[in-house]
Amino acid sequence: MKHPALRLLAATSILLLSASCATRTGAGGYDTSLGVYATGRSANSYDLVPTGDRITYTIDISTPEGRQKLHRLSLDDAKRLAETEASRKYNCDRLIDPRFDYLKKGSRILRITVDGRPGVYRVK
Repeated sequence: MKHPALRLLAATSILLLSASCATRTGAGGYDTSLGVYATGRSANSYDLVPTGDRITYTIDISTPEGRQKLHRLSLDDAKRLAETEASRKYNCDRLIDPRFDYLKKGSRILRITVDGRPGVYRVK
């Protein structure tokens, strides 16, 4: 009677030990993990250069598109949205010295305007 229980215990322990020592290998038996290394420039090797006169971009709830964009946004999110859309519209990377003007009614934002200089990143 002791022999079947002992055999079961030995088989279980061998199974557990072999499962815990498994290695990850590919089809050929070699480790197939690939390392991807970024070879780019650091953030310090770029300058933000102005590319034109000041621009102005407004999002207003008087249009259906503006109403949908400003629906339930906080002021910080609305500022971020206006700056992002202005950058896309005027084909620049960022706005330099952005200034915001907004109209609120309670917690609802009715209109937000961003004004700034378009800027692009150039390699130093």
